[in-house]
Amino acid sequence: MSTELSQWTVIVPCHNAVKTLRRCIEAVQTQSRRPGEVVVVDDASDDGTAEIAEALGCKVIRVEPNRGPAAARNRGAAEAAGEVLFFLDADIELRPDALARAAAVLEGDPRIGLVQGVYAAEPMIDDGPVERYKTLFEHHWRTRSAGRGGATLFALTAIRTEVFKATGGFDEALRSGEDVDLGSRLPEDAVVVTDPGVVGRHDDVDRLGALLEEQWRRSLRFAELVFRARKAGPGRSSEHRPAVSTGAFGPAAVLAAAAIPASVPLVLWSPWLALAPVAFAIGFGAACAPLLRIAARRGIGWAAAVYGLHLLYVGTSGLASAVGVFRPLRGRS
Repeated sequence: MSTELSQWTVIVPCHNAVKTLRRCIEAVQTQSRRPGEVVVVDDASDDGTAEIAEALGCKVIRVEPNRGPAAARNRGAAEAAGEVLFFLDADIELRPDALARAAAVLEGDPRIGLVQGVYAAEPMIDDGPVERYKTLFEHHWRTRSAGRGGATLFALTAIRTEVFKATGGFDEALRSGEDVDLGSRLPEDAVVVTDPGVVGRHDDVDRLGALLEEQWRRSLRFAELVFRARKAGPGRSSEHRPAVSTGAFGPAAVLAAAAIPASVPLVLWSPWLALAPVAFAIGFGAACAPLLRIAARRGIGWAAAVYGLHLLYVGTSGLASAVGVFRPLRGRS
């Protein structure tokens, strides 16, 4: 199978993406090595998204009614002519060498079935501190997770077409977690690689409520995805096995985030127990020290803001994951 970029199809699923789509597509069209085709799947937008893609010369597929990213990606893959599919979210602006770097990874080892990139440390469009925090955190953990194995996250990901077909495609019943779920169905011999040289700037959520709501929804799926992955078969080596856990934050951070509010009532028994939440807060900071050190380069004030936002983010994720555990358990009882 050829990995020449002329044999690649870039697939961009989108819904009401008028804010970012032009920059996304123009970044693809100005790559140092350009793909053979760009397919934009407009998932029932009502803001002129499809018209932007058509004006830029893309192949546009209109989907009605809205069915979510899994269905949009599957539709794009079904229409694609390329031997490699590069799935790209509409709110990402690739660096000029991103596709060339991904192609080099696939060309270097035929065992690699999928190569995914990372977010840049700076946002595509800077809309404030919440977005700056989220972008920094996503860049931090994805870069730390670079190498072979790990979760499959299809925001900027190349996959050989034959490998994609072997999975059966994305589960269209899922509105979130569909990318991680697909990873659990990869062929046994398909190696997953995260390359920190495949980079794109992301336009992320910029309001605290939206950030926490998004993470709550995604984390509710966590337990279900764990059970799905186990059913898919445990026989993959660590090099080939995509983890269901994203590795975004470890159990120490989650436990410390939960323990801080849980330990506050202890002060009713003894004033000395007021030290417990302080100790857990220090423990949370220690668990997140690498992220906080990066934030501190912009000043102690920004590091403190990142600490607070990250505490809310991790706490939300942990609580939602715990709630999500009961869904699969009820289904099996």
